[in-house]
Amino acid sequence: MPYESVMSCATDRPRASRIAALLMLAAFATQAQQPAAVDDAQALRPSGPVTLTADRGEWIDGGEMRYEGNVALESDTLRLTGQSMTVMQHADGSFDARILGTPARLDHRARAGAQGVAGQNVTAEGQRIDYDSRTGVIQLQGQARLLRGGDEVEGERIDYVVAERRVRASGGSGGQVRIVIQPPARDDGAVTPSPAPARTPVPTGEPSP
Repeated sequence: MPYESVMSCATDRPRASRIAALLMLAAFATQAQQPAAVDDAQALRPSGPVTLTADRGEWIDGGEMRYEGNVALESDTLRLTGQSMTVMQHADGSFDARILGTPARLDHRARAGAQGVAGQNVTAEGQRIDYDSRTGVIQLQGQARLLRGGDEVEGERIDYVVAERRVRASGGSGGQVRIVIQPPARDDGAVTPSPAPARTPVPTGEPSP
């Protein structure tokens, strides 16, 4: 996809036993293991131009660009931010981006009116974010944390497939993956049984009715 680069001045600043392999998260298994509907996947896939902004930027021979200070990479629904960013553009127009921060952040907005996973915002953060525009996979490393709807996952590394909102996580060496699943909302319309009426005590010496 085409992109443009914008350098803004400094006064414009607005912003988990060991795991041996990557795990498919139980929190997202129901939706993640099934192929996303075409409409949903298309609704979630970033499109249009990509804009790069920073306080300072440098273009280097070979298609490499370096940015420092309040960096951001943004398309129509996806926004990545941090403190520094390196972008390598390929001959076919695709690119790889690496963003560092304390933390670096991801914000993937749902399109208005989208259904299912397409209707859930995703936010995430880590010390480092790597984005491959060819595969559409974003990798977060270093105290990574991701929220999708009301569910949360934490790990040393989280891989996020942008178009399908599929999540994979690893606890890293000696670490664990932590998953928090929100229960369904309580049905406040349920009828609570009324307590049985209290029985009036019978005076001593009189027969019971």
